Amino acid sequence: MARFGIVSGLLLCIDTAIALFGSLNKAPLLFIPMMLGIPILFFGVVALNPHRRRQALATAAIVGALGGVIGCGQLFHFFSIWRAQGVVNLHSTQIVSLMVAICIVFSVSYLWSLAPSHRQRGRRSAPSP
Repeated sequence: MARFGIVSGLLLCIDTAIALFGSLNKAPLLFIPMMLGIPILFFGVVALNPHRRRQALATAAIVGALGGVIGCGQLFHFFSIWRAQGVVNLHSTQIVSLMVAICIVFSVSYLWSLAPSHRQRGRRSAPSP
């Protein structure tokens, strides 16, 4: 899971690079994926240490969930602009939707990785007959 955090952080940084190369105007919105990708990348590297793995991945998952919430808010904002004016910047919408997808996949995969460990721990602690 630590390596997946590193890959997710790198993908978010690449998302920002694509956003900056594909747009003439440099809006602060285009830097949000990198602002989320750097902490996820950092906590992924910290999670390579077995003693820090649980805390680092939990913090990275919280940052990923925060990125998903922020991105969904931006997508709803883009949708409201599109409904009112009929025109929205498609490049920014694609960048934000890619950010939301990466953040949600990372956060859900972290939660998914927790489920089997709890089941196995419960089986080990059961008394033997």
